[in-house]
Amino acid sequence: MAVSEVAAVQSDTGMSGSDAVTVKSGNKARSSVLDIVMSYIDIVQTDVRRHCRALLAAALCSAFFLAGVSSPTLADTLYEQPYYKNQAYFESYCQAVRYYNSQLSEKQVSSIAQAILHYSYYYGLDPRLVVALIACESNFRPKAVSSAGAVGLGQLMPGTAREEGVNPYDAQLNIHGVCRVLCGHLKRYGDHGEYMRTGYSHSLELALAAYNAGPGAVEKYDGVPPYPETINYVSKVLSEYRRLLGLQ
Repeated sequence: MAVSEVAAVQSDTGMSGSDAVTVKSGNKARSSVLDIVMSYIDIVQTDVRRHCRALLAAALCSAFFLAGVSSPTLADTLYEQPYYKNQAYFESYCQAVRYYNSQLSEKQVSSIAQAILHYSYYYGLDPRLVVALIACESNFRPKAVSSAGAVGLGQLMPGTAREEGVNPYDAQLNIHGVCRVLCGHLKRYGDHGEYMRTGYSHSLELALAAYNAGPGAVEKYDGVPPYPETINYVSKVLSEYRRLLGLQ
């Protein structure tokens, strides 16, 4: 655990070095110190993930609003857009990728963050929404394969990947497919970026349902299909997105 995280937890709990214990000689004193240390470890383990999530949300919120929300024209060279020439902005998305999957190499982290920014803005999406969706789909595991055969970061079905013309086993192309499919669903249900202002729109809810269950199911039920998996999925992605917006 980083020193800053320990300091933050100390601040949250009101515990300082002087609060801990007065160390005396003898086995009884050592036992008392051990008990307090173990209690403190429990506090840290309980609070640190919530604390890290709050820091992540703050970083992404700051980065997003500094960069603006407009969709720039695609440059001739991939990853030449000004919105991630700002190192702090780009690093906030690298931090997000690391947060969800600490096992990725730095090369993988950088590649995934670049693709999220590039394709999100190319398709007019909030990159924090794409982060939330990928987190819920695969927890940022590029090689994840579901029992149904869905592949990669965004859990694209092979048929969907073929339709979109992407290789789902390539992390960057998988993200391209994710953004293209999600953009198509949002346009289908009439969302033109309204969700970016509040973290929610009915169109976004329908788009997420279509991503999970398919647009045919959404049309059939004229709304989110009454499938427990889909209902839970939509709720989970929206909740994670709102956390990344700093709204909860």
